[in-house]
Amino acid sequence: MQYRFKSIKSNHTYIVRVERYINHTYCVKFFDKANMSSDNKFSIRTSTFEPRTIVFTVFNIMFDVLQRDSNASFFFIGAEDERDLPGKATRRFRFYSNLVLSAISDKIFEHFRTDHLSLYVLVNKSYVKDMTDYVKRINNYVEQAMFE
Repeated sequence: MQYRFKSIKSNHTYIVRVERYINHTYCVKFFDKANMSSDNKFSIRTSTFEPRTIVFTVFNIMFDVLQRDSNASFFFIGAEDERDLPGKATRRFRFYSNLVLSAISDKIFEHFRTDHLSLYVLVNKSYVKDMTDYVKRINNYVEQAMFE
């Protein structure tokens, strides 16, 4: 699925891609439309100083997906930029993680983070029975995708 929204503050248009994987798992990705053709579109900083607005809009999109698929679980990866160290949690990941923890309760989702992959997983409690195995499979998938 693809969504788009325009920031009132910066007048930038953002594209949010929600990719479906196995077992009702969705990866949420976003970027500035101006960078659409760039291979690094997920890493480029826009310098609009509105990350909270963007991330909270992405949260609303996730809840729209959850309304369409009540079994949905989500994951995201905090993309690296030139100031991040390989194998360490990225600055984006640390920022997103703090927002997720403060904005999304553990009533519906169990929260898991894998710092060395900058991976955050929100597991749907009502659908996933073996959360450890589920998160392990997502971790394995992400690790394999990183080395392709």
